[in-house]
Amino acid sequence: MNIKLDNNTPNFLATLFISLIKEGITANQIMVGIVQLATDTQDLDGMTASVDCLRCLLGALPIDTSAEGVSNFVSSLAIEGVTTLMLLDALGFACNQCSLTECAAIIHLTYQRLEADKLISKVLGD
Repeated sequence: MNIKLDNNTPNFLATLFISLIKEGITANQIMVGIVQLATDTQDLDGMTASVDCLRCLLGALPIDTSAEGVSNFVSSLAIEGVTTLMLLDALGFACNQCSLTECAAIIHLTYQRLEADKLISKVLGD
């Protein structure tokens, strides 16, 4: 699978996640921070598929809360304008680069579904 970053996703996020994964942090641990950010910022609210997509993703990548500092840091990126979609895009890319192909595929498919839902919600809202 050839995963490329979306134009809206800052490169530093992918670099950060690649470094964390190489240091032994799992995608499951990073996902805790992404879910926290999504919940705290509510940037997926109003998107019909968002809850189902995140549930499906969390079913495939069970929550691992053993890296609380990493989770808190990831969720704090909202202050910098980072969105849930950017984080999912970067994490999928990082997993792919670190040869975690199964995680990469699941995360990337979730990202694509949420991105499509965002566009549909925007069109229906306009």
